[in-house]
Amino acid sequence: MKDNEILEKLKISIVKGKSEEALDFMHQAINANIDPKQILNEAIIRGAEDVGLKYEEGEFFLADLLLAADAMIDCMDIIKPKLIEGKHKSLGKILIGTPEGDIHDIGKTLVIALLKGQGFDVIDLGVDVPPETFVEVAMNENPDIIGISGLLTMTISKMIETVTMLKRKGIKAKIVVGGGILSEKSCKHIGADAWAKDGWEGVKLIKDLMEVN
Repeated sequence: MKDNEILEKLKISIVKGKSEEALDFMHQAINANIDPKQILNEAIIRGAEDVGLKYEEGEFFLADLLLAADAMIDCMDIIKPKLIEGKHKSLGKILIGTPEGDIHDIGKTLVIALLKGQGFDVIDLGVDVPPETFVEVAMNENPDIIGISGLLTMTISKMIETVTMLKRKGIKAKIVVGGGILSEKSCKHIGADAWAKDGWEGVKLIKDLMEVN
């Protein structure tokens, strides 16, 4: 099988959310000595873009996005060490977590998978994260963007507390909040730089903020 055929089949497997099949093609690509950067650009990133387009057009739903995200994560786990060896340049560092009092992580998991699949470094703080942890890790890691994802209305107060504390400590990163509970008004109330209602919208927003085409 030719290199471009392997990469095309890998991309299709990712889009369809078939993790085992995608991993098989990943190993085929590596065994064929295809440049890891080429695998990332032509299979994983294009796969992520196709998934997003299908979601926007109503062809894919949340379940489809999550399956594709799992396939992307599995593939990135294999290729990331090889990209580091080849000194592949990251598109940026993203720090993300769900605020204290909220343990929902579907949206966050999706955002992380899609960001990793497009070449970002992502630090996942997990769920139920106190404001102090956001601040501590942000000061140590110096991320480009901080994402705070929540599903419960009650966590808006913790988003406000977290953003206030980050700004008080002089953290320069752009702050993006995400979740179906949010609006333009609540984003301004929280003090964030931008907001998104769902995972794919959040990824596009982060790419815009990072000026990544």
